[in-house]
Amino acid sequence: MVENHTAKDIFISHKSADAELAKALSHYLTSKGLSVFLSSETLPQLGSSDYRKAIDKALDECKHMIVVSSKVEYLSSPWLEAEWGFFISEKRAGRKHGNILTVVTDDIEIKDLPASLRYFEVIFYKGENFERVAAYVGKDYQDPVYKRKREGLLKSKWLMPGISLLVLLAVLSYYLNEKNKPFDATVFVRPDAALKLHPNYPAFEGGDISFFIGNKEDKKSILPNQSITFQQIPISFSGKKIGAELNARNWKLKTDSVILNKSETYISIVPDGTLASVYGNIRDGKGNGIEGCSIAIDGDTIIRSNAGGIFKVNLPYQMQKDQYILSVTKKGFYSQKLDYFPGSGSVDIILKKDHS
Repeated sequence: MVENHTAKDIFISHKSADAELAKALSHYLTSKGLSVFLSSETLPQLGSSDYRKAIDKALDECKHMIVVSSKVEYLSSPWLEAEWGFFISEKRAGRKHGNILTVVTDDIEIKDLPASLRYFEVIFYKGENFERVAAYVGKDYQDPVYKRKREGLLKSKWLMPGISLLVLLAVLSYYLNEKNKPFDATVFVRPDAALKLHPNYPAFEGGDISFFIGNKEDKKSILPNQSITFQQIPISFSGKKIGAELNARNWKLKTDSVILNKSETYISIVPDGTLASVYGNIRDGKGNGIEGCSIAIDGDTIIRSNAGGIFKVNLPYQMQKDQYILSVTKKGFYSQKLDYFPGSGSVDIILKKDHS
């Protein structure tokens, strides 16, 4: 039978190994006018031999609970876990409205506590923190010492962190602004270094180059051996492929896309193929096509006409130029030599019969 029992404000749950820690805290709270149930001190005062029943009654009637521990594993001991587990269950069920507080020594990391305790307030066991504990579990208790004093701006502990935060925000703002700032791209156009062109291939004389950025075309004129600058390109296109096109006599871009960035960009150009094709037809005086005619291009490449007298060839880069000499021969006909200008279309060649 429990004798002369009155409900306590606070129930302190602890492992027997932490009795001295719990006792020191209990004495402090008692000095502040709070009633505390601490098994090692309260049970002998109750004069009860049925300690378990007395503990259960104290758990049921207390307003607040403080769990004291110097080791994480103590919190999982059967009796200790049963006590704080009961209090949390009662809170969740709405039957208790007080606070539960875990007070641990500073060699315990909060992250290692059981999740159910970590969810509520955790305070480290230090003498200077006892007033915080009392403020947290005292119903009407307000310790004047615990009330935060107004601090001058220069003495505030938040001054330097605040200044550091403002500086960090300013630096971050500047960085993001620079990072997202549109950029200018300087572009050079030059023949692909791997090309081995004929010495008489027409030099690049300039033209118009277009970049297709998003849904917009940005077009500029470019001269040989000079650069152009495309301005205010959205930063989202930096380092990414964009469509490109060159409109220039005898030249085209090596690829139909380029990668732009803040540094100088060199774009390779190659022959566009307009000087590659040599074609035409060879006929006799009566207009009939002559098969098997030999056509020498610049005295080197030789092709032959087909059954209809037609000939055609696409010359490689290294042979292309703006004028060719065609030498046409056929047994039984007089030979003929003529100039051919690529891009002028099909050439008609008439061979006269040799009656000698």
